[in-house]
Amino acid sequence: MPVPDSLIGDGLMKDDNSKMVCNSLTSSMEKLTQPAILVLLAQDRAHGYDLIQKLNQLESIDGELEAATVYRTLRRMEREGLISSQWEHGEFGPARRQYSLTAEGYKSLEEWVNILKARINQIETLISHHDKIKG
Repeated sequence: MPVPDSLIGDGLMKDDNSKMVCNSLTSSMEKLTQPAILVLLAQDRAHGYDLIQKLNQLESIDGELEAATVYRTLRRMEREGLISSQWEHGEFGPARRQYSLTAEGYKSLEEWVNILKARINQIETLISHHDKIKG
């Protein structure tokens, strides 16, 4: 069912293909960058470039993340004590930062998982109510 143009700007917008998207949902999905980084670093330490590649392969992230966005998020997470980094000097090329999760980062990951599980339940309830109304 097409969405009237009068609703555009009220949480809805047209994407590049003239499909309707909910911009609040899109911005909410972008906020999954931090928990996605936490999950990846819980698996293993990683360089920023490697994280960007892995993040762009995750299905939980809509579209491609820009490197600047990821590095800005990593710096903020480091300031908050969720991750730490150290310079690693390789045989070839310049030194690179290697990121790892801190104890606070592991706690934050658990909090994120609990929040996301609760959100899943809320979304399933909303969809269920919608399906009942739709018949």
